[in-house]
Amino acid sequence: MTAGLYGVRSGLRTLVIEEKIPGGTAADSPLIENYPGFPSISGQELMAKMVEHCQKFGVPIKQFERVISLDLTGEKKRVKTEKGEYEASAIIITSGSSLRELGVPGESEFRGKGVSYCPVCDGAFFRGKNVLVVGGGNSAAVSAIYLSNIAASVKLAHRREKLRAEEAYVRDLLNRNVEILWNTEVKEIKGDNVVRSVVLFNNKTGETSELKIDGVFIQAGEIPNSQVAKEAGIKVDEHGYIIVDSRQRTNIPGVYAAGDVTATPVKQVGVAVGQAIIATIDAFGYIKKPYHYKS
Repeated sequence: MTAGLYGVRSGLRTLVIEEKIPGGTAADSPLIENYPGFPSISGQELMAKMVEHCQKFGVPIKQFERVISLDLTGEKKRVKTEKGEYEASAIIITSGSSLRELGVPGESEFRGKGVSYCPVCDGAFFRGKNVLVVGGGNSAAVSAIYLSNIAASVKLAHRREKLRAEEAYVRDLLNRNVEILWNTEVKEIKGDNVVRSVVLFNNKTGETSELKIDGVFIQAGEIPNSQVAKEAGIKVDEHGYIIVDSRQRTNIPGVYAAGDVTATPVKQVGVAVGQAIIATIDAFGYIKKPYHYKS
C-alpha cells in the first residue's frame, strides 16, 4: 500500500495487485506497539487506516487477484494473474511471507478444529479454554499476550531457552499468567473431532510428555512468498528471500522488492514501509530518468 501511495503521488500510473486483502500478515497481528505514532493498535486497525489513506489518494487496488507468472525479459514487464495480464515499466514485488507450518502429525488434520495460525481470527472460539502458542519471536509473544485476555490459561512453547521477541513484549509476558515451556518442541497434535492434546519433547532433557489442551496457535516463523519471482529470474538467497541492494533493486533492472519477502534481517511493518518508499522513489527515477537519477 505504501508503494501504491507513493507511486500515485509521484504521478506514475500505478496499480496494486493483491492476492487476498490489503495488509498481508500484518493485518492478523493482535497488537502493534512499535509503529511510530501509534503507541498501541491492532494490525487490523493499522491496515484499515492505510487502506483509507490509499483510497483518499485514489490508489487502485485489485483484491483477490493472484499473480501466477512474471515476464521480466523485456523493457516492458508483464504480469499475468488468474484474471488477466498487465504491462508495466517497473514492478515492485511486495508479496510478503506466509506463516510456517510445524509439519507434525495432526497439524493439517486439526486445522480449523483447534489448530490456528491467527489468534485475532480464532481467539474468540477459545474463550475460557486452555491454549498453547508455539514460537519464540514477536508474533508468538504478541499472540500469547492477546490470548491471555481471552483464554483460561495460555502456555508458550519455545524450542530454545531464550525468546527472540522484543524485551517490551517479554516483560509483558512475564507480568501475565503465561507459562513459558523452554526447550520444548511440539511433536504431535492429537484429538478426535477437535484438538485434545499435544505431544511435547524437551530437547534439553530428552523427556517426552503429553499436554491436554483445547487449542494450538502456531507462530513459528515465516516463509517468503518468492516462488513466482524466482521462476522469473529474480535472485533469492538460500532461504528464498529476494536479494536487493540499498535502493531495493533486484538483479533485473526495473524490478524492485520490499517488505518481508526481501532478505532484510528485520521483519517489521516500519521496515516494510521504509523499503517501499525507497523502491518507489527509485522506480520513479528509473521510469522518468530525471537529471539527478543514476542508473
